Amino acid sequence: MTIQSPNMKLLKVAATKATARAAAAKTKVREAKATLKQARKAFKLEKRAAKEARQKVDAALASVRKPAAGKPVSAQKAGPPKTEPKTAAKKTKPHRASKPRARKSEGTMRSAAEVAKSVIGRLHAPPPLLPPTPIIPPDPPGAGESTDGEPTKV
Repeated sequence: MTIQSPNMKLLKVAATKATARAAAAKTKVREAKATLKQARKAFKLEKRAAKEARQKVDAALASVRKPAAGKPVSAQKAGPPKTEPKTAAKKTKPHRASKPRARKSEGTMRSAAEVAKSVIGRLHAPPPLLPPTPIIPPDPPGAGESTDGEPTKV
């Protein structure tokens, strides 16, 4: 004889509940599909009825628009009806490809990729070398004085 632990009993109960929930969900899905199918049928019927009504209105308008009287008798020709000679099929020219338009600001605007590339290049480049600062030699003794012994004004 095997003795069932309390955990096994709980697991079996949980499994039965899950099976029942799955069956209930399956029936709900079937009901939803049936409802959707009925709605589609009703939609198609309404669409067909609307199309028929539209065709009836168009036919009624067409009959009203036709002129009641034709051409006057004096305007009609007594000759036989004209038969147009069959002409060769019209030659159609092939469609020309349109030329690409030139941008107004093509020279001034850069794409985002170009801008990003130049920024990244500047970030990775070493800092620019500055020209050396000029060294100004100190004034030699007597350079600020004139020959008469007085300092010169600068």
